[in-house]
Amino acid sequence: MPSRQPASPAHHRYRAFPGHGDAHAARLDSREATDAIRGLAERHHGVVARRQLLWLGMSAELIDGRLAAGLLIPVHEGVFAVGHARVTRRGRWLAAVLATGPRSVLSHGSAAELWDIRRSRGWPEVTRRSGGTARPGVRVHQTRVLEQAETTIEAGIPVTSIERTLMDIAAGLDTKQIEQAVVAADRTGRLRWQELDRLLARTPRRQGAPRLRQVAHRVSPNAVNAKSPPEVDFLALCREAGLHEPHVNVLVGSFQIDFLWPGERVVVETDSYAFHRDRLAFEEDRKRTLVLTADGYEVHRVTALMLESDPKPFMRLLRHSLHQRGASPLRGNSPQR
Repeated sequence: MPSRQPASPAHHRYRAFPGHGDAHAARLDSREATDAIRGLAERHHGVVARRQLLWLGMSAELIDGRLAAGLLIPVHEGVFAVGHARVTRRGRWLAAVLATGPRSVLSHGSAAELWDIRRSRGWPEVTRRSGGTARPGVRVHQTRVLEQAETTIEAGIPVTSIERTLMDIAAGLDTKQIEQAVVAADRTGRLRWQELDRLLARTPRRQGAPRLRQVAHRVSPNAVNAKSPPEVDFLALCREAGLHEPHVNVLVGSFQIDFLWPGERVVVETDSYAFHRDRLAFEEDRKRTLVLTADGYEVHRVTALMLESDPKPFMRLLRHSLHQRGASPLRGNSPQR
């Protein structure tokens, strides 16, 4: 795998999450209960579970009274919003975890979005040990093995680790999407490469694992500097074409360049409509090309659509350019980093 220092996030035991441990013996009066419910809701995205309130020392009668008064609003069976029904996305995720049992964790697409790896759609997804009942509005995944190192608490939500999340989502992604997800995970600074390697070794035949292993072994350390999926994809195309990797998002004079081969003084800019659709951006692009060319750089511009639909013509042009410039005596200093 790429040589990187593994991150060391603090992984929490379930007992650090109220209601995921042994019963609590103390009993609270009405005012203490109000303070406890409010504090729990503030820490946990506006939602609480009946078992959490019981664990904190509230009686079943007190909980039912708050429910009848509309102070606790059902989200799932045994899970309530506090004070109002407007629950955030993270609140919906936590509510799904709470509704599916004390050993459930957010997982798959929902976990990927929580970790800022990729967006998700549809119902919240959770993983739990085999058994239990389904919950409307929650997609439940069953597993026989979910080790402590594969779970943590992030933003107050029990969730699969980044490494386990990559394993879970890989089955539904193609190779390009997996690479984008791995790069996004690495960019967070929380990805533990040794742990990912261990998981891949433990489940080598799991659906998606071979593609994830292949991507993890070849993904470029430079890709973490890429700012968009098309830039990540372009690095993969360079590897497939047998080209040595460029510097990514570096300064040349006052310009930040997408890709630079400093020895050959070749520049590639990947354009997308989203960032180049106004007249000012159009003029700025031409100015950059003019200044860089005058300074001895060879500039190639390519659109994300061109790279996605048929990258071969552009990659042939780039290969020829690098070969020609590599044979040239013209050399320059390294870019400002």
